[in-house]
Amino acid sequence: MNFKYYELSTVYRLAWCAVKKYNCKIVKVYHGSGVETFENFFVEGAWDGEFNLGNFDESAFFMGTGANCKNQGKANVTFSTSSHTLERLYSISFNEDIYISNSLPLILYLSDSKLDSKYLNYETDFNSILKGLNEYTRKIPLHNGRILNLHYYCNIKLNSENKLLEIPKKEIKPFENYIEYEKRLMETLRNFINNAQSHYRKIKYGMVTTISKGYDAAACAALAKEVGCDTAVTFDKPEKYAEDCGKDIAETLGYKKIITKNANEYLNNSSLIEAEFLSSGELGTGIVFTAFENEFMNNVVFMGERGDKIWDKNRTDYNNNFQFTDEVFAGTSLIENRLRVGYIILPVPLYGASQWVSIHNISNSEEMKPYSIGGNYDRPIPRRILEDRGVPRSMFGMDKKGAGFNYRYDNLGRVKKRMSPESFERFNKFYKNNKRKGINIILHWLKFLWNTKEQYIRYFLNKIGLDVQFNKIGADAISNPGAPSYLFNWGIYELIKKLESENIKESLDENDCKIF
Repeated sequence: MNFKYYELSTVYRLAWCAVKKYNCKIVKVYHGSGVETFENFFVEGAWDGEFNLGNFDESAFFMGTGANCKNQGKANVTFSTSSHTLERLYSISFNEDIYISNSLPLILYLSDSKLDSKYLNYETDFNSILKGLNEYTRKIPLHNGRILNLHYYCNIKLNSENKLLEIPKKEIKPFENYIEYEKRLMETLRNFINNAQSHYRKIKYGMVTTISKGYDAAACAALAKEVGCDTAVTFDKPEKYAEDCGKDIAETLGYKKIITKNANEYLNNSSLIEAEFLSSGELGTGIVFTAFENEFMNNVVFMGERGDKIWDKNRTDYNNNFQFTDEVFAGTSLIENRLRVGYIILPVPLYGASQWVSIHNISNSEEMKPYSIGGNYDRPIPRRILEDRGVPRSMFGMDKKGAGFNYRYDNLGRVKKRMSPESFERFNKFYKNNKRKGINIILHWLKFLWNTKEQYIRYFLNKIGLDVQFNKIGADAISNPGAPSYLFNWGIYELIKKLESENIKESLDENDCKIF
């Protein structure tokens, strides 16, 4: 097979969609300007190997997506996902043709596929990755019986019969102790940055790190500094973020450029930015990070995502399958924003997450006892990372907070308060024009209310001053059939409208295929 590239002028910088017609040797790749394209591979992202070899499918630490055809002219092409479950690849097959992409709006648009407006479980289906690699919902229903396939943490071989076959990622060996864990982590980070800044690239990525007073982002910032990062970003507004601002820790670590912003800046946007953070199926969690779009662009962004799981010594559900069943949200909301703006997410705690059991053993080992403070908020690994680099114990890891919010439990009035005026006006019009009716809605409401009864009881008790705690609803959460159930559909609708400004479908019908 051979790649034929079509650069799209206005599509998201790092988005791509590969189209393979039956009995055709050509794989057409529609891509944004930031996708690196070569004769035998294309990629958006970086990994811990030599960039010019294009061997990201063999990497245990690949952040991004791409495809290669190592034996030029041979029948097989291998597509690769990221080495974590915060991002994924999508595929759609019909009429013996294959579409595969890192962007949901793009693959729906190019394949002329649509969401099923009556389907109420999209959020639940996309959230199911929290159940782990063996139990997540792999097939998502679309309009007119089509199916959207989700692919996480794998390589995908496209063979001569136009069939996709998932292949497991390369296994990494377990970690023996903290010294070995940190050594391997730092070596991987250095190789990763060398790859991201390779002279073979048209875009050479810089670095920026998030930071807060929590364990995870602060530890990431400490490691990022050692591989050359000198820019840190943190929230200092509104008030609830002020106490979690990581500026003082960044100063202690020696950062020269420290940028503080308001997490509510997105409320002033007029570009429907909310649509990007809704179109992954997760309803908005990371939208506050749009404040740092300029800082993130063309950079590797160090983040502490999933450190609250991988580095928590008190976890009892540790596994090697990326299963986080008590987590509330899947952590995928940044996907489309990342592809438009053009940055690479580097969630440091997820390095080696397929060997979480061995990492958990290190957290509970004798050598880590000096870095364990006891209690429910105890993460010896990031504490050691920071304290070994001169950050005083009292400066971080004392009170768990976190950034962002989610629309899942909102009513229409609360959605309005947490959207920019222009975005809400457009969403509200969509909501009214597409409102569902019938017995299925009533039944879904009953399921949702039963599933969330403890959450609403806690909310009202807290309102009257009673601090009552209930278990969080994790991977089994039922989608809210109210206004939030329209947010995902609206986000996809708006992003596809933007794609329609490109006249890109004509080339899909070009007769440039060589028949086998």
